[in-house]
Amino acid sequence: TGLTSGRTSRPSCVLLDANVVITAHELGVWDWLVRVFHVCVPSIVVHTEALHYHPSKQPWRRVPIDLPEQVASGAIEELTGTAEDIARVLSVFDASFVDDLHAGETEGLALLQTGGAGDAQFCSGDAVAIQALAMLGFGDRGVSFQALLGCKKTPAPLEAQCTEEYLRRNLEIGRDNRITGTGLLKGLLD
Repeated sequence: TGLTSGRTSRPSCVLLDANVVITAHELGVWDWLVRVFHVCVPSIVVHTEALHYHPSKQPWRRVPIDLPEQVASGAIEELTGTAEDIARVLSVFDASFVDDLHAGETEGLALLQTGGAGDAQFCSGDAVAIQALAMLGFGDRGVSFQALLGCKKTPAPLEAQCTEEYLRRNLEIGRDNRITGTGLLKGLLD
């Protein structure tokens, strides 16, 4: 069961989407995160989505993120979903819902659905990705950035989308959508 279901310990393996990677860099906790967890990142995030961040004290400055180098050094693991697996995830949702899912998040969901992410917990700060996680029946695999940080201090308060409350609220919306069929192509989850 996931942290939202009463788990008391943090996961050992996490699958991060681009907004979490970027936020961790902005807050200066990325190196700590990589030391504490086995960090997995979808290939699309590694190569196209998490390319730079803006430091909180110098928001005009653009600092590169070199995830490919961290993959090469073994600091993080890159996971790749197949085009077929990604298409299979997208085919579950109606067009209006799919329009709001980013490519890296979709690849992450595909990795969870196929087992390609092992026992990793999925950490995203995007409402639609969290809802999709629950709509696919993987709500127990969601974890908030706040939960990953635990008692770790950050130089700035966490934005709302990083909080446990945000995760829980969007998982609930996703579970309701799964029951009512909202955002889903009818009959695919029956």
